[in-house]
Amino acid sequence: MASERPAGNKAGKLWIMIGLLIAVFGVGMTFMTNTINAKKMDAMTEQCEKEGGEAIVSKEKNFLSTSYSFKCE
Repeated sequence: MASERPAGNKAGKLWIMIGLLIAVFGVGMTFMTNTINAKKMDAMTEQCEKEGGEAIVSKEKNFLSTSYSFKCE
């Protein structure tokens, strides 16, 4: 029993790896969501123009994400 050591350094490395995996997953999901939203805006713009309207799309880019505002007149 004297040779048992507390988790110490190994537990810290495990939590760092878990944190990095969560961060990478979050950034990947953000970029995937931005790409899907951009494709949706393109489709909505095409549909608006086919119906004879004028699409007004405003884009606000933040650090990782992009916000869109769409209006068809």
